Amino acid sequence: MADKKLEGLWDCPYCGAKGIGGLTKHCPACGHPQDTGTKFYLGEKKKYLDEELAEQYGQGADWTCAYCGSLNRIHYKYCTNCSAPKEDSQTDYHQNVVNEEIKEQKKMAERAEAHAPQQQPKKRSFLPLLFLIVAIVGLVAFFGRAKGADVKIFDKSWERNIDIEALKTFKESDWDVPSGGRVTGQKREIHHYQQILDHYEEVPHQVSKQVYDGEDSHTDYKDNGDGTFTEHTYTTPRYRTEWYTEYRSEPVYRNEPVYATKFYFDIDRWVTDRTATSSGEGKSEPYWPELNLGENEREGRNYASYAISVEDVKKNKTYQFRLSEEQWSSLKIGEELEITYRGSEIIKINGQEIR
Repeated sequence: MADKKLEGLWDCPYCGAKGIGGLTKHCPACGHPQDTGTKFYLGEKKKYLDEELAEQYGQGADWTCAYCGSLNRIHYKYCTNCSAPKEDSQTDYHQNVVNEEIKEQKKMAERAEAHAPQQQPKKRSFLPLLFLIVAIVGLVAFFGRAKGADVKIFDKSWERNIDIEALKTFKESDWDVPSGGRVTGQKREIHHYQQILDHYEEVPHQVSKQVYDGEDSHTDYKDNGDGTFTEHTYTTPRYRTEWYTEYRSEPVYRNEPVYATKFYFDIDRWVTDRTATSSGEGKSEPYWPELNLGENEREGRNYASYAISVEDVKKNKTYQFRLSEEQWSSLKIGEELEITYRGSEIIKINGQEIR
């Protein structure tokens, strides 16, 4: 469709007259000309220009006189208000509008800042989390801190162990026979499954497509900057979504068993069968238990533990601590010690660190 031109409106900023026709270059109430403060707009009732006026207007924005600020038609060589030449002026109506909008935005921002209450930015409180962390660290530090005590040894104890391993025969199966295995049988069994293409099937799928559904009409308006607007009407295609079923050929697989030979065999392995233990308290000397090994038996892992029982002479509490054999052997029942301990571990005896 062909574009149409309409006359805009403007308001006089000096006397307050409203809705003055855009082609009227001076206010009919006070005689003041359109100037840099003029802003054109469209009213509720549209006034279209006839062919003669349409050819004269909309050819370019009015230019602003650099001396008096008045607006002048694009083809005027001199200002109609003060006769200043056009060549001395650089700005036009559209630049005036942009400049005025920038000024207004700046004023609004300054007013908003001036009237805004002076509030401190809200800070997220991390105090509860901080208190929780401090509490946890405090508990860990409290229970894990080193403590001191004056104690007296009232008992000693020890225990020594020797695992006895037996050679036993186990019945096992696998796809390979390990070293030492004695095959007792074998048979073909499913080792794993592999997917084999069996056939193709036609599988339905829902598919969408865009179908033309007519035209939508749109109208927009361009401010020509000379008191007129250009009405541009255009259409855009409209589409609707339609769904249909599309069949696609897709492969179908079956699980095909793959067979291999599985071996069944006997194999001898050393395993812990029992533990020989010796223990004692008081002043008894540690010794390793005697081993009565039977056929197909052997000595396995050796391990021991040594402990002292002490009484806190000030708090009337008893404790038990494990020590190395060397440390344990150097201590005697009835001996008084100054210890530093953490949990169930002695870290110092009489000021000397335990290693």
